[in-house]
Amino acid sequence: MKIALHVPCYINELNPEIAKKTLLILRHYNLEVVVPREQTCCGQPFINSGQPTTLPQEFNEIFKSYDYIVSPSSSCTSTIKSQNLETSKKIYELVEFLHDILQVKNIAKNYPKKIALHNSCHSLKHLSEGSPSELNIPYFNKVKTVLGGEILESKRDECCGFGGVFSLKEGFISYIMGRSKLDDLIKTGAEVITGVDFSCLMHLESIAKKDGDKIEIKHISEIIWECLDETL
Repeated sequence: MKIALHVPCYINELNPEIAKKTLLILRHYNLEVVVPREQTCCGQPFINSGQPTTLPQEFNEIFKSYDYIVSPSSSCTSTIKSQNLETSKKIYELVEFLHDILQVKNIAKNYPKKIALHNSCHSLKHLSEGSPSELNIPYFNKVKTVLGGEILESKRDECCGFGGVFSLKEGFISYIMGRSKLDDLIKTGAEVITGVDFSCLMHLESIAKKDGDKIEIKHISEIIWECLDETL
């Protein structure tokens, strides 16, 4: 099984430890993982802005020889899945891969802190990692299954307000949406907030720091690796 790790550009620049933790998690399950040095952006910023781009096609050429591509970002994953490419059916967000392919469960069932899960728009509405509240379907959540234990959720699964380009063009609205989402997550009584999209978490963390909220925010890979590292 040939597996490649896709490292999103913004993660590579802002928090490369997330990519490192993702690699360590995959290797923990005795998988041989390659990190292609020539990899590039998936093209999401251009697609979301309605601009022409060949980046998805370049991504496809770089990764098409692998059986699976794993990414620590549901937004990047859903971008490639939305394109009619050979890699569209091969790419998985990290937790999606752990759930669907490796069938992992209950990694964080003994985590010492109360966890609140931010269900990002891309993970729910594009990757179907959970049941969006607007759909009348039975409840499920792949992230909660993989983590295990008591994972808290806000009463609403609304957008955090980041939206990439949206947060740049509509900064005040983006902040208000993020503030509302952060309030909902804090009200759960959690000590740490997590999710599968670093961009959402980065947005929420910046609001928390600006407004003086004492809440810890970690990407899902960081929590998973903390739990696996203790078992070594």
